[in-house]
Amino acid sequence: MMRIGILGGTFDPVHLGHLIPAQYALQHLALDRLLLVPSAAPVHRPLHMPAAAEHRLRMCQLAAADIPHFEASDIEARRTEPSFTVLTLEHFTRTMPVGTRLYLLVGEDNVPLLHTWRDIRRIAELADISILPRPCDGPADTAALEAILGAGPVRDILARWVPGPRIPVSATEIRRRIREGRPIDGLVPASVAAYIAAHRLYL
Repeated sequence: MMRIGILGGTFDPVHLGHLIPAQYALQHLALDRLLLVPSAAPVHRPLHMPAAAEHRLRMCQLAAADIPHFEASDIEARRTEPSFTVLTLEHFTRTMPVGTRLYLLVGEDNVPLLHTWRDIRRIAELADISILPRPCDGPADTAALEAILGAGPVRDILARWVPGPRIPVSATEIRRRIREGRPIDGLVPASVAAYIAAHRLYL
């Protein structure tokens, strides 16, 4: 039975705050593959992203090429409509071998919003939601999520918290540093930094 991790996001740009916790998840959850899935038109973000979907997908491909068992998927980047996680999971459920177990990796800073995601019940049926460490303000209030899924399933989600460091890096800070002409060494993979410079992104 294949175990596949799915990490979605805007990845504008993809950075070590995404990649290092994801590598911990690869080991902790014994995943066979981990897919980075950049979105085209994310529902919870403005429709206009600083970098176009094709650039964000290419940066994910470059980042994944440097990490064993990582891949980048274009399933959401090819969409013209808003990206809903439930549609992506249904796609992978249809197209992957029977018996594949999906793990949806969610940053702990997004846990308070899970109850607002479209068809969160269906999402919880299709994948084991697992929590990645991210800088946040403290334990999430899960009352609204428990009202939808029940206390037991939410406990199971929180129990799948991936132990690892909270990397204090944000895409907003990286874009700001680029606009100000400051270095981003150590914040993104070298291949991603070179791509950003070559295409003059975020200036």
